[in-house]
Amino acid sequence: MRRCEFCDSPVPADATICPVCKETIAEETLERILPILKRPESPEVKFMGTRERLWGVIRRPSSTYRDIGQRPDAAGPFVIILINALILAGLFLSLSSKITTNVILNATTMEIGQANLLATPQGSMVWIVALVGMMPSIMIGLIYLIVGTAFAHFAFKVTGGTGKWTKSLSIVGYSMMPVILVRLIAILAVIIALPPYPDVVDFMNQGALDTITPLVINWAYTSGIWFTIDIITTGAFLWTGVLLIFGIREAHDTSTLWAALVAIACVIVLVWTFWQAH
Repeated sequence: MRRCEFCDSPVPADATICPVCKETIAEETLERILPILKRPESPEVKFMGTRERLWGVIRRPSSTYRDIGQRPDAAGPFVIILINALILAGLFLSLSSKITTNVILNATTMEIGQANLLATPQGSMVWIVALVGMMPSIMIGLIYLIVGTAFAHFAFKVTGGTGKWTKSLSIVGYSMMPVILVRLIAILAVIIALPPYPDVVDFMNQGALDTITPLVINWAYTSGIWFTIDIITTGAFLWTGVLLIFGIREAHDTSTLWAALVAIACVIVLVWTFWQAH
């Protein structure tokens, strides 16, 4: 909570006039340095649906988080988790599309040729693995959301925030939109820039899909393209940190400076966890 520079009375974080002494209070230094962080003038904003919020946190974060703070919801964060699971399945399929396998072209003569894995009968196994793999992705997403919300909510309370758990959940969930956008770019990068898997895979002789999957994943992780994707993803986490400043400030009634400090702490934990998982 801010305090008046004239009478030292507590004032709302977005106040420009002290409610006690009626003196004009200067804007926060951080808001003057970074005009993008300036608070929306209207204390109320038009009600936004989940779809508007998903796009709004990217285009108009200040007013969108003001709306989220007034009407927190869990639907948006859950939609983001579902989208993330779909994208990860798409990323697995895009990696699989780089594999060429041996197939029987003529059952009579047993002529063998090469074809893209996803276009072969054996490719149905890959599609099934991608779909089934969405469930663990959803569960992991929920765990990250709950743990991240618990950490952020504790940080909000320590710094004097007044919001409830549901607000923290909405803030953390919607702030992951930059990661979703970057992972879409990752799929395009894999499809366009990642070279084909260097060896032809004979699924008839290899047997189960899990025999070759670790080799393909290791090949992708050690490629320069994947390292570039990791760097871009780290940048998305920094973008998430900027969004958290809006969310913490608007939903938990803290100053912009305190919101920035808490957001930095959250991003440090997020980036450290991401690179440790590698």
